[in-house]
Amino acid sequence: MNSVLTQVSAAAIWGSLLATVVLGAFLGVQAILDRERRIRFAFLAAVCWYLATLDFLRSLGHVTPALYEQLRLLWAGSYAAGVLRLFGYPRRWAIGAALVLPALGAAVFRFINPDIATTVTIPLVFGAAGAAHVHQYLRKKGYASAVLGAYMTALALMCALYYPVISTKDPAIMWLGYAHYAEASIVAVFLGWVHLPRELLGRSPVTMPASQARALFLAVVGSEVLLQLGLLVFWGTPPVLYLIAQTLQLVFTVAYYLRHRHQLVIYAANVGQLLDERTTELRKAQAEVALQNESLAQKLAEQAKDLEAKNTVIDRQRRLELAAQTAGQVAHDIQNLISPILDRALSLEDARSLSEIREIGSTIRRQVNQLLELNTQLLALSRRGRIELHPVDLAELARDIATRFPDQRLAIEAKGDVWVNGSWSQLSRAVSNLITNALESDLDRLVPVTLRLGTTEITQNRRCHLGFLGPGRHATLEVEDEGPGIPREHVDKIFEPFFSLKGGKQRSGSGLGLTIVAAVVDDHKGVLDLDTSAKGTRFTLYLPAIDRPMASSELGRLSCHATVLVVDDDRSILKDYGKLLEDAGYTVITAESGAQAIRVLQAQEVDLVLLDLSMPRMDGLETFLGAMHVRPGIRAVVHSSYFTEDQAVKLKALGVSSVLLKPAGRLDILRALRRAFDEKKDSEEETRQRGR
Repeated sequence: MNSVLTQVSAAAIWGSLLATVVLGAFLGVQAILDRERRIRFAFLAAVCWYLATLDFLRSLGHVTPALYEQLRLLWAGSYAAGVLRLFGYPRRWAIGAALVLPALGAAVFRFINPDIATTVTIPLVFGAAGAAHVHQYLRKKGYASAVLGAYMTALALMCALYYPVISTKDPAIMWLGYAHYAEASIVAVFLGWVHLPRELLGRSPVTMPASQARALFLAVVGSEVLLQLGLLVFWGTPPVLYLIAQTLQLVFTVAYYLRHRHQLVIYAANVGQLLDERTTELRKAQAEVALQNESLAQKLAEQAKDLEAKNTVIDRQRRLELAAQTAGQVAHDIQNLISPILDRALSLEDARSLSEIREIGSTIRRQVNQLLELNTQLLALSRRGRIELHPVDLAELARDIATRFPDQRLAIEAKGDVWVNGSWSQLSRAVSNLITNALESDLDRLVPVTLRLGTTEITQNRRCHLGFLGPGRHATLEVEDEGPGIPREHVDKIFEPFFSLKGGKQRSGSGLGLTIVAAVVDDHKGVLDLDTSAKGTRFTLYLPAIDRPMASSELGRLSCHATVLVVDDDRSILKDYGKLLEDAGYTVITAESGAQAIRVLQAQEVDLVLLDLSMPRMDGLETFLGAMHVRPGIRAVVHSSYFTEDQAVKLKALGVSSVLLKPAGRLDILRALRRAFDEKKDSEEETRQRGR
């Protein structure tokens, strides 16, 4: 029995030894940092190292059980005295505890029973320490004092029942009892003691409401009562009550730790004050801007109503005129195409030979095809806005179109991957119309035509022939010919329905080809530009570029199991980026303002931030400064529609990993976030290496 008890005791001592060593080292560091309490922290550190040394020698068998019990009595008095002095109790109280408690234990050891000396003394020590922590909580409402008050009380109850547990002579009960003592000691150190100096120093102390403190105390102490009942009264195999009580105690403790964890990372004494001052300034500025915006919004609303009414009238008149023009032109073209067909059909009655019938049939077929082509063009215009968009490789589209123009001088020049989100059929029709016009610009010779593909980065607004081109990455598609060019007086008319320059010996056209080109470009959120001279004509289509659809291998390489906070005042952007990042393995949290982002960072663990720079009220720079206060070392990627070079340099100097111009491609965003995450990991690894 003694050998089993010795082995169990040694195993448990090694468990509690870890907590004692860590606490001693921590208190030693505090003795250096806290000048006001240097002697008190140093005394408690020495007491911890004394116990650690004693437990170590006992685990090796170099100290007999009897001597170990007597030496533990010295630790008991010193520990109680150290805790009392740390909280500022009178020196005579500490001296009394240091003398009375060991004396009481020695009397029990000598005159009553050596086996229960520490069972009588140590519960009094932990009880006194628990009372001191509870009193400290009542004064400061501190989180650490609440945790330590509950656990010191639980340890007092545990040690008071130490002898009954040992008296069971059941190795399993003894092992679980010792293991629980070690576990409770470790929790008290890592979740209580390491945060206590902040309360004593008053540096951003973490507070706990009285209702939560009472709930935590009752949960820990109540679980301890159930746990001891599970060992001494309701013991079974397996020990169900013991396991339930142990689990409840840990769950409640960890839950309250997680609830306050976001506060436990802030060590600067003035972070709260700085944020409060900044919030007050921002609220004043917001109030002034709100008044100005309200007045301006009222004026703009009145002007918008007048403008809307005028536009409605103008638009109605324009649509009526266009409908009348279209109906008349369509009727005229259909009449011109049907009349020859009827004439040819009637001539079939007078045909005298099979060859003459075949010639008339061929003519009718050609004229019907022209009628069908007109109908196809009209259908293309009628289906505007109903297209389904998919990733389209413009280089593949160009190669497919080239097969429709055999024996023509058509060259294709492509620079890199050029992808857009669009309709293959609509884009194919538009480009085919441009190439057809280019090839037929001069029927006296084969006109060389070049189809060029590429991408370009636009940094500022640019005016084009049809519309304005905004900043961003665009796919370019150029159709250039070496024909005679377009007469200057016709340049502004060529995109109107049924306007055509073809006549005489040129093939007849419907006059809808370039109208369809303009409509398709508009449906794809693009812009069309035109450059013409006597040496030739160049049509340039600018379409929003996208990245090549990612293969599964590339997506896997850029996937990342991290938590990213996406901050943008545009809900559609939050939705789109949320899906993109979730597909890449990220856990996504969204915020519609800088203030909401700061609240999220205070409440949850976040690895990365994807941040819009231009936001109302609290802009991206202010949001990032607040994020650094709440989460020191956090990495961010700024994604904004506008920023200056000076802003980009300043953001990177503050620690922003990348600055992207909207709209950045999916791959660009994923690469930037992956790079930021890798930088964060490297920084943490360097910090750990320096710590060693």
